[in-house]
Amino acid sequence: MQFLGPATRRNRQPQATAPTESFLLFRVGEETYGMGLQGIREVIEPRESAAIVPMGFQVCMVLPHRGQRLPVIRMRALFDVSPDETSATARVLVIREGHRTVGLLVDEVLSVAEVDPQRICPLPAMATLLDPALFRGVVARQDRLLVVMNERGLAEFEEVGAFYAGGV
Repeated sequence: MQFLGPATRRNRQPQATAPTESFLLFRVGEETYGMGLQGIREVIEPRESAAIVPMGFQVCMVLPHRGQRLPVIRMRALFDVSPDETSATARVLVIREGHRTVGLLVDEVLSVAEVDPQRICPLPAMATLLDPALFRGVVARQDRLLVVMNERGLAEFEEVGAFYAGGV
């Protein structure tokens, strides 16, 4: 008699697993967003007393960081989430894309999640009035949609470009 249970050689075939990508999940207002870990250089606590908002800028502020001035996108201002204030759990995600280093001020860093990049769908048309280049897409995760941010789009954001062009 031959037993054909799970421990037999016949049944032990390597299971193909879909490649995954690690995403840092963060909160802005009540919504959860994600960004690929490969684009994030560090996570720091914001120093509000050192932050300045340059004249003419609506969304970006500037923080001193490692002897340089770092443009920081206030994500609450970008997404028009009010009130635009910094909480005790707020963090700045420092990303580098090309020759630009940019910070993202978020309300809270939540966790790291593994996502199959093949499951990331384009952002639906008319889902936002913001530049679609800011978003990599959306992915269904458990019972919610996760909006995935695009590092390149954020580094090329209009006010970030003005910061680097004008040496603010």
